[in-house]
Amino acid sequence: MTWFAAAQDGPAADARSALVQVLSKRQGRTAGAGVYLSGRSLLTCAHVVNAALGVRLLSTQDPGSIVVDVAFPVLSATRTWRARLTAWIPPRPQRYGAMGDDSLKWEGDLAVLELDEEPPPPVGPVRWLEMTSGQDVRAWYGGGQTFSYADVRVAAYEDGVGYLDGQLSGASIGEGYSGGPLWSMDHGAAVGLVMGRIAAPDAAFSAQHTVRRSWGLGWQSVLAELRRAGAVPEKHLDALWARPAVLDVDESVRDMMVGPLHTLLGDPGARSAHAGELAAQLRLRAPVDGTAPSVEELAQLLSGTERALPTLAESLAPKLADDPRGRGELDRLLALGRLTDAARLLSVAEHRTLLAKVEHVVRHDPGLLHRAATAALPYVDLPQSLQAARLAPSAVPGVLRELETWYGDGSPVPEETPRLPALLRVVEYVAAETGGMACQALQEWSRRVATRLGVHPSALHERRADAERWSRRTAPAGARILVELDRYAKDPADHYRCSVWRLRPDGTAARAVTGSERPLTGREIARLIREVAGGVDGTGDGVALVAVSVPPDGLELPVDEWDGAGADEVIPAPLGEDFHLVLRCPKLRMRSRTGVSDLKRRWKVRTQSPPLLADHTVGGRAGLIGLLKTTHRDSARVFVQGGAEQRGELLPVCLVMGVPIVLWDREDRGGPGGRGNRADDGACGAAGSGGGPRLDAVVPEGPVDGLPERLRHFRVRAYAHGAESQRPALVWEDAELPLPDELQLADPSEGTEQAI
Repeated sequence: MTWFAAAQDGPAADARSALVQVLSKRQGRTAGAGVYLSGRSLLTCAHVVNAALGVRLLSTQDPGSIVVDVAFPVLSATRTWRARLTAWIPPRPQRYGAMGDDSLKWEGDLAVLELDEEPPPPVGPVRWLEMTSGQDVRAWYGGGQTFSYADVRVAAYEDGVGYLDGQLSGASIGEGYSGGPLWSMDHGAAVGLVMGRIAAPDAAFSAQHTVRRSWGLGWQSVLAELRRAGAVPEKHLDALWARPAVLDVDESVRDMMVGPLHTLLGDPGARSAHAGELAAQLRLRAPVDGTAPSVEELAQLLSGTERALPTLAESLAPKLADDPRGRGELDRLLALGRLTDAARLLSVAEHRTLLAKVEHVVRHDPGLLHRAATAALPYVDLPQSLQAARLAPSAVPGVLRELETWYGDGSPVPEETPRLPALLRVVEYVAAETGGMACQALQEWSRRVATRLGVHPSALHERRADAERWSRRTAPAGARILVELDRYAKDPADHYRCSVWRLRPDGTAARAVTGSERPLTGREIARLIREVAGGVDGTGDGVALVAVSVPPDGLELPVDEWDGAGADEVIPAPLGEDFHLVLRCPKLRMRSRTGVSDLKRRWKVRTQSPPLLADHTVGGRAGLIGLLKTTHRDSARVFVQGGAEQRGELLPVCLVMGVPIVLWDREDRGGPGGRGNRADDGACGAAGSGGGPRLDAVVPEGPVDGLPERLRHFRVRAYAHGAESQRPALVWEDAELPLPDELQLADPSEGTEQAI
């Protein structure tokens, strides 16, 4: 090709044009490496900044707006530049462990630095690609010496981390390499950053020791961390993406593309305009003298450059809306593209937009993409990348790449128009489940892509309607049982008075068991509930809801663990395994004059309002009251985290202020730093020990109304595991679930003005 050329004079031989040397403040020696992003921005590891400052390598303390000295080996070995710290992503332990100075692997650990001015050529940004297993990559010492390169292979790539193995010859990755780019020589692009090495123990060498193994963070994980921290200026994002790869060309397909291209772009002026726009999207250099590439050269590009054809179609389609012949030629061109490995389904811009949106969705609901794909594609085996029920944002690029290759919808389409691709169907289901502005944005993206592909609007509307029906699905209705527990002062310990009501189909309550009898043990109460639930007629086959009203001092009762199995039964029957066992505490809610209206308001927006994590950082009782009155006035979900004393302060606040959904771990002992993320992350990090199931898997994944069922599944796994590492309790105050008259009148009027 002559009209289209690479953005640089030639492909970069390596990444040293972007290599940064980070210098120690004390001795002026190499503390580590970094990489030039674009503009005035540099990227390195947080632990490299720590090394430059002379502090503990894995220190998590933000050093503030400090300045470090850096150099560009490609410019001069002596000139230094001042770089100010603008973004700090500290090292943090992995989800399943602690982190110390001797840790072999961790997360986060990134720092963005900003120069006072842009560096001159030949310093320039590198292209970036996602890291995958099997890539041969090269790293350099921060000083950039030519002989310092270390060649390794990405032997495995999991959870955003690439494990790098080197041969027993040449240099190995060691001190001073961290923060530098990992350069794929085959692709001419960087695929990640060097993070650390896995050294052999300080003992006599053994054949069992790990040798020359290090690890790096894949580019997809790096970018996700930077986006999460708001550390990548949007205007620089385009410079951080790799130019699409050039693949082998099928000459027969290329030659067949010439005819449709002559029809669509026979005019040199139109061909020049569209080719120039295409070159910009593909990050290729094109002349600006008004000339145009030949049709044959354009066909060569389309048949051999990834995403070139859909990118050209994206600019052509709007002009062909009223031109049936032209639209037919474009459809023919797209059909030819499906015979190549290069075309892909999405254009460069479409792919970039969808990737950002789906990564955001997956970050807040790791299980949504799997659920949506399972529902959208019910008759096929999901691709390997979608087998996991929960996905990390770093897995999204691979999922989209696989879905792009899948055949279209099998349903009939009108007028022999193209079928709706599988990827768009999955996007429609993701959008329907997401709701709100995110749903509208995804649906608009889907509409534009479908229009560009020539998909008939009715085909898209039919699948959208299917997705909306799926999102409104409800579990089969089961019986609804209301229970009240209470104690008299003279009752024996661990014995309770129990009243039980069955909820009729019309919503009224019918008393099944009176509470005036003798106090019962937990096992007796569990058997009673099972008998009442089993005798309810006219209900569906779903799991029964058992809503247990407890006094304010009974919120920590292990009602879900009470076993109702009979003497002759061999299988245990804890209430939490067989029912949607939830708690209520109407006596606390009645201590606020606005409690009922607060509950209804919050319940109404439970699917839109973000969750709040109430841990040691909220500022205790007063701080939580302030949050629920201001920034979280409509929050319907609070996850309380901390020891028994802290929960004793925070739980009453939530219930008095009408929060309908409150989840906590009765086994939580509290401790420094808690065990979770901040509230707005939408996660509850109750990490388990001993290999048991994790409570945080229950919280962010899936629709809000599915929480009782997810919690039931969790309890089944937890009881089976036997470690009892988590003992979750859930208050679920359904504003549409009435209280029996007896419960509504149970609280004395003098309690309505009590402070919390």
